[in-house]
Formats: sequence, C-alpha cells, structure tokens
Amino acid sequence: MYYPYFRGRQNELLCLRELLEANRLSDCIMPVLEPVKFSSTFFTTLKKFIEKDREVIVIINPSVGKFVKEYTKALKDVEVDEKNEKLQKTMKEYKEILKDEHIRKAYIVNSRVINNVLELTEEKRKKIYLINSNKGDEDFYVEHGEELFVAASFIPKDEDFRDEVVGNAIILEDCYDKAKRNVDYMDNPDVLFSKNHLIFKRRGYQGFSDYSIVGNEYEESGFAPLAIAIHIVYLGDRNELRVHHFVSDSNENISDPARKFEEAMEKLVQWEKIERVKYTKGLMGLINYYENGRFPGLGVIKKFSLMHHVELMGRFLEDKE
Repeated sequence: MYYPYFRGRQNELLCLRELLEANRLSDCIMPVLEPVKFSSTFFTTLKKFIEKDREVIVIINPSVGKFVKEYTKALKDVEVDEKNEKLQKTMKEYKEILKDEHIRKAYIVNSRVINNVLELTEEKRKKIYLINSNKGDEDFYVEHGEELFVAASFIPKDEDFRDEVVGNAIILEDCYDKAKRNVDYMDNPDVLFSKNHLIFKRRGYQGFSDYSIVGNEYEESGFAPLAIAIHIVYLGDRNELRVHHFVSDSNENISDPARKFEEAMEKLVQWEKIERVKYTKGLMGLINYYENGRFPGLGVIKKFSLMHHVELMGRFLEDKE
C-alpha cells in the first residue's frame, strides 16, 4: 500500500481530486493530508473521497501552515455571527465531513499526543494513525509497547524502530533530493528516488510513504525561478523508482516562463525513456499544454507531475497483486 504524504497545498489537493474524478486513484493508494490552509478546496477534496467511497488520512495536529488557527477562527465566527446562514451552513457541512468514517485521523507524535492516545479505549486506538517524524519518537514505543497498538505507525526506515512497533508499520521517508535552485538539476538530471515499493513487504512493513517530488521541506509561498524544471518519476531497469529532471535552457533571468516551459517540455517529449512512464493522466496533461503552445503555470506543472507519480505507483502496485 502506498501512502503519499501531501501538505494540502492547492495543487496537491487538486491532484488528488482530479485523479478521483477520473477514476485514476488506485485502491492500493491511501493519501495522507497534512492541512496547511483552511480552504474550500480542502473540504471539497475530502468530500470527493467520501462520494467515491474512498478513505483518506488527515493529520489533526499539523506541524506547519495555518490551518488550525484559521479553522478555529472560522468556528468562532460562526458563534459570533449566528444570523449569517451561509456561514452557518458551510461550517456545519465542514464539521460533518471531518466526522465522516472515510476520513481517517492521524497525529504527529509528541508527548501530549502519546498521553492522549494512552487514554483512549483499545477500539478507538485501532482507528488512528501515528506519524513519527521527530528525533526520539522511538522512545515512546520502547516505553509503552502494546499500549501503542494503533491502525498503523508511520516510522523512518529503521529496523531497530520497526522492532519496537507492535502492529502495523509504514515506512515514511523523504526520498526526494531537492536542489537549492532549479538550474542545479542540470548537473545530475537522472537520480534514484526509492526502492521502498520493492522492499516494504519483505521487511515487514504494511506500506510505504513519501513526499513525492515536493520533499519534506515546507515553504509558505513560492517565487519566480530562473529556470523551470519538470520532475518525472519512472521505473528503472530493475523496477527501482527514479526521477528525471527536465530543465529549461534560457535561465539568465525570470522573464518568459512560457519559453522556459517549452524548452523543458521539448526535452521531455524527446526523452529516450518516455515510453516507460505509460502516459498517465498527469503526463498527458503536460503534453497537451505543450502541444497547444500554452503555459499552464508553475502550480499546474507541479500538479500534473504529482498526478503522474501517484497514478504510476498505483499501476505498479496493482500489477504486483
């Protein structure tokens, strides 16, 4: 099972929603969402999972972004502005969405979370997920053992840590080697991404998780880059997951991003290994913009690249079953 970890930015949410709408999100995939912004897109995406009878994991205590602050403020606004029927209706719907059984709850581990989990009944513990991303999280499992038997624990790819987890464990690894500048990808355009999809079962894990071609590092907002880079994940000769970076050439300044997109896409469509990527919905979205001479914008480029990765992994896992 693949658990792609998304930070809930606009185009990451749209990536999932469009895959669902096109029936391209494999049953072998259960996304993890760490919400960073209180937005209608976040809730309409969750609603789409419910409509499609699919489960999605939502982190209740996000470590980055402003979701909790903004959502709490919206709830207070409802109490103050009781006559605003539209606001009342919207917030009621949002609360019902978060309560739906398709929305599986996860928590980023800290001492407070562990104390709260230990107070839950065994039945309730088995319905939640624990995200272990902090140094020393292993100590909680060493101390509490079977008391932390939950639906699954996301942990680093660490055999000593795995030995301490009672129940299901999921590999959580940042597999993406992010460059400081897009132009730097030209120095090493083709790199190994991960082999976790090949080894997770035989090493005793229920599944694997990563941050796709975004990486774990969270940035509140982007900026206009000198170069445009398109990151395409594909399966190598031994089915290892690799990523190829297609970078523009006219990178002297930030002007003319449409030209930069065309330059990067020319390299992609002429790539000798393009047949290996199986023409996913995300890849075809990029190619359609290129063939029509249109620039989709940086956010849409990232959305299509993420869609491609998620669909490709779904196809691989389905073929292995």
